[in-house]
Amino acid sequence: MIDIATLKLKRTSAGIAGSILCKRVGMARSRLSDIERGYVTPGPEELARLDAALETLIQAKTIVDRVAASVGWPVGARYDQ
Repeated sequence: MIDIATLKLKRTSAGIAGSILCKRVGMARSRLSDIERGYVTPGPEELARLDAALETLIQAKTIVDRVAASVGWPVGARYDQ
């Protein structure tokens, strides 16, 4: 199972905004922030849900980047600003 530090690193490295991940899992952005900063410890099920949702978003972003590249759009755009 993934740990919180790895989850945050994975999310930020992929350029996925916390707000997007929260919408995907139905979580308040403040809760994810508290989890990532170590103020709240999520249960194993919640952590697994976050990881699965993040994987889905990373896969979708990869597809979007591939399509963008095929039409000459700049690739590697970050969606976390």
